[in-house]
Amino acid sequence: MAPSHAATGALAGVAATAAAAAAFGWPAGFADLAAAAGIGAGAALLPDLDHPRSTASRSLGPVTGLLSRAAQAASAAVFRATRTHRDAAGDGRHRYLLHTPVFALAVGAAAGAASTAWLPALAAVVWFTLALALRGLGRALPKGPTRRGLSAGPAAFLFAGPATVLLVWGGVSTGPHVGAALALGMVVHDLGDALTRSAVPLAWPVKVRGRRWAMVGAPRGLRFTTGDRAEHAIRWACLLAAPALGAAHLAL
Repeated sequence: MAPSHAATGALAGVAATAAAAAAFGWPAGFADLAAAAGIGAGAALLPDLDHPRSTASRSLGPVTGLLSRAAQAASAAVFRATRTHRDAAGDGRHRYLLHTPVFALAVGAAAGAASTAWLPALAAVVWFTLALALRGLGRALPKGPTRRGLSAGPAAFLFAGPATVLLVWGGVSTGPHVGAALALGMVVHDLGDALTRSAVPLAWPVKVRGRRWAMVGAPRGLRFTTGDRAEHAIRWACLLAAPALGAAHLAL
């Protein structure tokens, strides 16, 4: 689901930035909205760092591989420490801690604070998430050299470098909206997984019928299988809506 997660994250990033601009009265420009789309799209792949074979985990070789192992270990530790006797048995790794809105908000708050206080932190957030975005969105393209180039891990990170320079030094504003775009991108990943057959622990750490790690999802009739028409419809609707929302905001 990487391309679909990235597409929903791109729309979430633009929406978060446009909403923050409207709420606080600062003029979000093209660079802000473009960066927000990249941050949201890349952030929407971050929850799957808890799976060793995900797009995010395999993006930058041993670096993201190490991040994946750390994420799995942290998730398993939190699961063991907070589970109740009613929680289902599991290893607590994939689709546990990293797939909770609480974790997304914590990561977004940290990224927003760091990006506000230190320009290199902003550049690092934009670069890393933009590279993940290119990998995820590249897989939505028809098969061919462009898709292979964008979806290749090292190539995506190399291409994201000059793009980050153009965006950050071209006028991206620092502020908590960076963290909001990142957090919302992760949250829409969780919501997307909640529409599939497996569901995710959206309510953690609140107990649901005695279970802190209750797997919450859409009603059974609304869930879909990964790769079916519903997923493709959501993906392309978001890919069309993201630039339309950005253009509408700039036109105001």
